[in-house]
Amino acid sequence: MRVVQLADVVNRHDFIDVIVDHLDADAFDVRVATFGVPSNIADPGFAGRGVETINIHAEVGRRSYPGALFRLRSYLTRERIDVVHCHHFDPALLAWMATRLAPTRLVVGRHYSDAIHLSASGARRSAYLALERRVHRAAAAVVVPSRMIADMVSAIGVRPERVHVIPYAFTAAKYAGAGSTDRVQLHTSLALPADAFVIGTFARLYRDKGHRYLLRAVRVLADELPSLRWVIVGDGAERAGLERSVAELDLHEVVRFTGWRRDAMAMMECVDVVVQPTLQEAFSSVMGEAMWLRRPLVITDVSGATDIIDDNVNGVLVPKRDPEALADAIRTLALDRGLASRLGAAGHAFVTTELTPERVVPQYGRVYERALAD
Repeated sequence: MRVVQLADVVNRHDFIDVIVDHLDADAFDVRVATFGVPSNIADPGFAGRGVETINIHAEVGRRSYPGALFRLRSYLTRERIDVVHCHHFDPALLAWMATRLAPTRLVVGRHYSDAIHLSASGARRSAYLALERRVHRAAAAVVVPSRMIADMVSAIGVRPERVHVIPYAFTAAKYAGAGSTDRVQLHTSLALPADAFVIGTFARLYRDKGHRYLLRAVRVLADELPSLRWVIVGDGAERAGLERSVAELDLHEVVRFTGWRRDAMAMMECVDVVVQPTLQEAFSSVMGEAMWLRRPLVITDVSGATDIIDDNVNGVLVPKRDPEALADAIRTLALDRGLASRLGAAGHAFVTTELTPERVVPQYGRVYERALAD
């Protein structure tokens, strides 16, 4: 079976690359089509791995979509592609239009929860939601990473038998250097005290990531836990506002902004607790990464987390927009390092048994086979 993975960008060891790497090569001829956007973390190196790729040249925005649509539809038809598995909103829109005039079956990968509701309003939001409904209903299958999103997709009229919940897989190759990070050197580079209790947040600095709620929690904890330090890894539109708030709350000695870092995994290894106060996710990759690296995890009860986290067993779940709950969770782990260690170990055990490519990726193959037979 010929299968194309369509995305704006693919990075080495991300959820798309894991499918390409681990889908049964005897049963599936997997190719990759991208918008031509350069990999922003790690290039997957498909050419060196013998994976056929096509650039549909949609990298300059939606004004380039007519040409990109023509190139995609021509490729699907010429190569007799059986299934196109598209990832994210815009690739799904192009794939839907391309497959309306081609025999290729459409599989939509939905990797967002209610982001459209949060990022758009009025007529624009209505238009996005109308397109979303049309694309999802036209698909032979919709693959989602959590039960919460499965419910959302069913609510817009997609037949339940066409909705498939498949979590992300995490490959050991991504963490080949785990354990080699020099914690002392990293602490020194960030001007962190040797005895600091470090929490880390790894996310774009946007309102939907919830940093402002964790900032309020840190203000409460700063006097109780003098060794507390918060490392914020990431960049975005909220940074200036957060920096102002840090100054207003007199937390400049507590909070460190690192900006966007290619060595985010190394930094994650060096924090004591990963705290993700996010307001919406599909399936948090940081959640899986923290668990793989044995970092105790505090995360809000967003999509994906409620499927994976067994509260106080392999992580800690807290309500969204709740600084008090965040403070309570951090305080508990700061004062009970044994509990923190047990949570980290249980998280690692879960992700390395339940979320392996060998366990997860064959599920995609079954979805493709069913979509083609439908």
